[in-house]
Amino acid sequence: MDTGVRSARNVLFQELKPKCVELSQLVLRDDTSASNPKALLQSATQLLEILEEKCKRTDGAFDEKLADYAFFPLSQILQRKKTYTDRLSEVTIKCMRVLLEYGWRTSIALDLAKQLLILLTFVAGGVPGKESVPPPEELMIEAYGALAALFRALANAPGGSASMVESGTIPALGHCVTVILDGVADGPSAVAQLQALQALDSVWHCIKDPEALSNFLPGTISTLTKFLMPSTGSRRSRKALVRALGVLRHVLISTLSDIHTRNIRNDKASVEVAKAGADQKQKNLTKSWLKATTGQIKLALSNIIKLRGHESVEVRKALNQLCITLLDECHDTLFEAASILVETCMTLAGVDAEEELSLRATSLTDLASIHPNLGDLIKNTVYNWVTSLPRVMQSNDESAKHAALGQLSKAHGLLTRLNLESSILEDALGSSLRDSITLTLEALPVAQGVQEAEFDLNSQAAMILASDNALSTNFQPTIMAQESQRQTRNQLEILIGSLGNRESQMSMASEMLEYARSASGPSLLSAYWLSSQILRSAESSNKDIDEFFESSLTLSDEQESMDEELFSYSQSLLVSTEERTSDWRLQAIALEVMAGTAQRMKEGFKAELVDTLYPIVQLLGSPNPRLREHAVTCLNIISKSCGYANASGLIVDNVDYMVNAISLRLNTFDISPQAPQVLVMMIRLTGPSLLLYLDDVVESIFAALDNFHGYQLLVDVLFTVLGEIVSVGSKSGQLRIEDTTTINHRKNRPEPTPISDLVKLLKSKASTNGTSFPHEEVPQKPWKSAKTLLDERQPPSDADNDNEDQEGGEEDSNQPTNQEIAKPPPTKTYTMLQSITRLSQHHLTSSSAHLRTKLLSLIRTSSSSLAFDEDAFLPLVNDIWPVLITRLYDPEPYVQIAACETISELCRGAGDFLSTRFRDEFPAILKLAKSAKAKAESEKRGSGGRGVFSMASKLWEGLVGLLIIVVEYVRVEDEVFDEVVDVLGPLTWEREGVRRALEAVNEDAVWLVMQVNGRNGKVETPVMEGFTFVELDSAVIEG
Repeated sequence: MDTGVRSARNVLFQELKPKCVELSQLVLRDDTSASNPKALLQSATQLLEILEEKCKRTDGAFDEKLADYAFFPLSQILQRKKTYTDRLSEVTIKCMRVLLEYGWRTSIALDLAKQLLILLTFVAGGVPGKESVPPPEELMIEAYGALAALFRALANAPGGSASMVESGTIPALGHCVTVILDGVADGPSAVAQLQALQALDSVWHCIKDPEALSNFLPGTISTLTKFLMPSTGSRRSRKALVRALGVLRHVLISTLSDIHTRNIRNDKASVEVAKAGADQKQKNLTKSWLKATTGQIKLALSNIIKLRGHESVEVRKALNQLCITLLDECHDTLFEAASILVETCMTLAGVDAEEELSLRATSLTDLASIHPNLGDLIKNTVYNWVTSLPRVMQSNDESAKHAALGQLSKAHGLLTRLNLESSILEDALGSSLRDSITLTLEALPVAQGVQEAEFDLNSQAAMILASDNALSTNFQPTIMAQESQRQTRNQLEILIGSLGNRESQMSMASEMLEYARSASGPSLLSAYWLSSQILRSAESSNKDIDEFFESSLTLSDEQESMDEELFSYSQSLLVSTEERTSDWRLQAIALEVMAGTAQRMKEGFKAELVDTLYPIVQLLGSPNPRLREHAVTCLNIISKSCGYANASGLIVDNVDYMVNAISLRLNTFDISPQAPQVLVMMIRLTGPSLLLYLDDVVESIFAALDNFHGYQLLVDVLFTVLGEIVSVGSKSGQLRIEDTTTINHRKNRPEPTPISDLVKLLKSKASTNGTSFPHEEVPQKPWKSAKTLLDERQPPSDADNDNEDQEGGEEDSNQPTNQEIAKPPPTKTYTMLQSITRLSQHHLTSSSAHLRTKLLSLIRTSSSSLAFDEDAFLPLVNDIWPVLITRLYDPEPYVQIAACETISELCRGAGDFLSTRFRDEFPAILKLAKSAKAKAESEKRGSGGRGVFSMASKLWEGLVGLLIIVVEYVRVEDEVFDEVVDVLGPLTWEREGVRRALEAVNEDAVWLVMQVNGRNGKVETPVMEGFTFVELDSAVIEG
């Protein structure tokens, strides 16, 4: 011992000595007073502080002698443990743990070690055979920690390991292992379990005797398996699981590694004779023991590997390391469990991918290179996974689906690295993927007939097509579209992307497409989708390679040929009407193929628009909202790829053959609703600029209406197109050639005559009355003779004519010409709207009330836009008036309301032109108004009615609005005006708008009605000397 260590040892001794002496005195005093336990605890705590602060060192200053010195007072406490508190025992064992870890770490007395083994075992688990209260958790934790330190010290001490397996010590050792295993399985806390695992690990590192280890192996494996099995009853901590897996790894390697079992497996003698006579014993390490043990180990491992789905990465890493180590160290011994170990390693492949390359442990790839038989196990495992994939995908457990697809992705990468690919596996994988997707597809409802297809063109999904925000360039998923299936779908795409090299991908894609040509139903859909996804993955993964190498090396020509074949098949699906291809998802996938081709060809795709644009655009009229969204996204991608700003620019630039395609379908009486619905979408996308091309289409629509007027839904869709044309055209700037002011037919209240005008009028009458004219006789002869009259009619001379011509020319040159300028013809948009309005009247007699309402709305919209040109508008009004006015008496109230609104709009535009027409209709209109008023008042009075929300009240309000508009814009006779005021009744003074409209026509009549009904307030009677005035109220009543 050098001088420095000796000096440090002396200093340490001087610090320990007073505390040890004090503690010894307190223990040996044997004082039963209350203050003695407190003093003992205080002194032991001070000793512990010194030990933890000064003695945790490995420089040799704190050696076994100082440890023996410090142990003396502690041993006295342990001998009287029952008389002291658990807290004092806990502090004492903490002190002993420091002694074991640093003082006795290399040279502990074996007899002392045996005594400590027994003592610590009793502290942790109690005396065997006696019922006792379980020790506190803190004391148990310290006891397990001290046991772990004890076995580590024994492992380093000469003869320490052998002393533990002596015949006299084996029972104590067995009891100690049992207590430790109980602490592992049923420890009161995760900390206690973790300390018990540390102690168990120290035991197996300390004991070297195979016979003893084989005796402890069953109980140890059973306890660790119970501890590691996932259970909802008791959740283990992450650190405890990692530690348990590490302990299990060492336990199995120390007993069942190939090195330890090579003699047993080679059937060599395993019987040793220790002593002759009674002490002779036969070891149990035989071949039968090994076979039974390995079988039990396989069962245990089959339960433990369930941890491969644990949420903790550390646990999965520990499990992967366990399986890799067993496959390496116990390769021959545990060959029966090799399959489940290989499967677990394949499942956990890449769990340490985030670690640095230098820190990664041996992988399954490395072992497969060393042990050839592992390659066969890997292929068998992959084949089992492939064949079981459809069964997994049929379940409702998305996590299981995700895990299965992830396993296949990792397995395929492993096969590639090991060069173990085979055509059998690839064919099986393709079939399994197709079957799996087929099973996940939802069953579609039975397809409806064309005449039953419904589609709300005013829905939000349809309106977004024409908005500026409809710029999505990402397709919504078609297969596994639910949000809960997102991870499964992403994992499936990863698996498809890992399907070997380009050659194998092309082969699988070709087989899938060929299968799709003859398949139907979900099988067709799954095969077609897989073909498109495989080709897309092959293109994206080999894009960089194709830029630098020739096509003969990269097989890019083969892929281009395959892409063209898929494009042609997709194009046929878009126009197909076969029941075999009626699934909307087929068309959605075809749209994705079209978009992908456009992205690849860029502006070169413009040549394909002739054949592909209308089939794509017609899907905008699909009744399926998801297919419509797919079509919009496809148009956005194509327009961007071809250099257009948006889908509107794409359609406008190619509108000529788009319109021709629609017109051709209408002319051939194709009664499918897609063509008119596409036209509506095109109008909404392009706006008024498309209307200039639709004059022939409007004629074709009316021709179709004439031939198929019995198909209500088709007629409704066609009139929706016409309504959209009218709606867009009425807001178009192309409706007028020049800005012309629309005539306002509204009747205005006459301005009151000023006093000055009255004075002038009276003065002129007075002057006229005061002027006298002389009396003249009636002439008896002509003023001029006939000769004089003839002379006056002689033609003037030439000179006179020249003078007159010169003078006339000068006058003409000074006066502006009064020639009338010809009126320009109406625009095409105006003519189209006028034609639609005129032809729509023939369908106002339809049996569909909904259609009649839609037509009335169409006429109302167009009338407000056409009224500025009276020369064209008034003949139109004359044509549609007879059939329009009859709708006012329609049996459906909401049609009557629509008729009121439409006729009101005609009144605003035509004005007095309708005066004579209303003169004939007013009796019937007033009768209708009185009837509606009575019904509305009845609804308001009734207890079970809907009041103002009833249809009768709404009809009355519509008729009130019509009567007010007629009076306000159309000239009516005074008698009719009085009748209107009488029908309106209290509304005349209750509603400000009604009163003002009526006062603009005849303010006196309105005042009189209000006066009669006492609504003008009391009028004061004038008082003047010599005169008596009658009261105004009585005069009105008498009159």
